[in-house]
Parts: sequence; structure tokens; C-alpha cells
Amino acid sequence: MSFLAIVSAKGSPGVSTFALAATLSVPSVAAATGGANAEGPRGPVLLAECDPAGGSLLAGYLSRYDLPTDRGVLPLASAALRGSAVQELPGLLIDLDNHKGERLALPGLTDPAQGASLAPAWAAVGEFLAALSRAGWTVIADCGRLASGFPPWPLLRQADAVLLGVRPTSLATISPAVPALAQLRRELPVADGTLALLPIGGGISARELSRHLMAPVAAEVAWDTRTAAALGGKGRGRRRGALMRTAARAVQATQALIVSDRAARLQLPALPSGVIA
Repeated sequence: MSFLAIVSAKGSPGVSTFALAATLSVPSVAAATGGANAEGPRGPVLLAECDPAGGSLLAGYLSRYDLPTDRGVLPLASAALRGSAVQELPGLLIDLDNHKGERLALPGLTDPAQGASLAPAWAAVGEFLAALSRAGWTVIADCGRLASGFPPWPLLRQADAVLLGVRPTSLATISPAVPALAQLRRELPVADGTLALLPIGGGISARELSRHLMAPVAAEVAWDTRTAAALGGKGRGRRRGALMRTAARAVQATQALIVSDRAARLQLPALPSGVIA
């Protein structure tokens, strides 16, 4: 269905929590948005922790489980380079939904020092995740802060949409997004994907945020500390919290934005006046 990559600038917390909330709530998009005719994903939803600085799932949301340590993005990267990722993928995933195979996770690095070793493999991982999305999966890649030493640019270039998480409480909190957006525009092909803002929490309106940063706002996500704490492993999950509802809506809105952007890129340029087609 789609391949969404989430990144953040300095001082923009909540991106990893949003990615997990979206993964857990996307299969019930129709119920979450109140639209009986809304379409959910055709295939599984995959959360891929692709942050070079390390993942948080195993130490947070999944910390109460005794899980194997040989699963995740690092062995997938090796398999992708060998050309055996399709065969090895089932053994590298963690089922987040009691063995239903609907919502899956690919845990991230456990040691930030491993980030450098992944640099040569990001292109292969990105190509594989993009292939999963073309096969009907919804892929949500948590790519962490752009300020890390080894941003996964080859993977980001494969995404249908790159969302930059921002905390829109004031001009001071959104100012780090200015250099981050400039870097994203330099590194990502303008014609190949959607680049949009993902405000997390209230403050500056979406219209003002878009005007200040000169980028579209995909959707607004609630600042829900109780649900965020539960998703971080501190208590039981709250599947009906504001964070879950708005995360589901954000994925649906981003998918609609991708479709709209693709349609706009496919339009032919207008003919000069006086030219007869």
C-alpha cells in the first residue's frame, strides 16, 4: 500500500511513539476515523526501526516479553545484501498482535555503534521495504533524528512519503525543522516522493506551520502522554487514546497526500497559447 518514513529534527520528541501508535492502529483506520467506507490496508502493517542511533521497541513496548535477540533490521540488511530477504523475513519479525500476522515489527539496532555497519546496506533495505509496499504492505519506517552520524538517506529515497516530525509549541521549537527541511530537500529527489510535516502536539496551527516552513502538513497528532507512556512500556496500552486515533488518521491522510502528489506529477504541462493539440 505505502512506504512511510518518519524522521525528526533536533528537539522534536514523539516520532518513535507515533510510529508505534500508527502501526498498532492502522488496521482499524475505518473505525478510528468514523468512516464506514474507509479502506484499511490490504496486507500486513510493518513497523521497521531504521534509526541508526538504535531502536526502542525491545527496551520499551516489548520489554515484558522474552524475545529472541537474532531478529531485526541488522540481520535483514545482511539478508537483503545476499538477496535472500524474502526467504528470511518471517524469521526476523515480531508479531505485535498475538500471532495474527497483521501488525509486525522489525526491531532496530541495540547498539548505536552498529549504525556505521548498516550504512552500506540502507539502499538494499530500502528497496526491499519498497517492494513490500508494492505487494500490499503498509510499511512505517522510524528513521530517527537526521542529526545522527549515519542518516539512512538511500532508504529515505525509496519511501513514498517522508514525514518530518515537529513539536509546534512555539517558533523556538519549530526552528530546528528549517535546516532539517533544507537537508531533506537537498538529499531527496523532489519528483519521486512526498515530503511533509507531522506536527505532534498543539500550538502553532497547521496553516501557520506550513506557511513558516513552506511545506505541507500531512496531519496533526495528539500529544497524549498517558498513551505514550504505555507504548513506552510503562503500563498497559490504551488502544482508544487520542494518540492512537490521530495516528491512524495521520497514516490515512498521508496515503491520500501521496495519491494526490502522484496525480499532480502525472499531469501534462499546459500547452502554450495558440498551439492546437
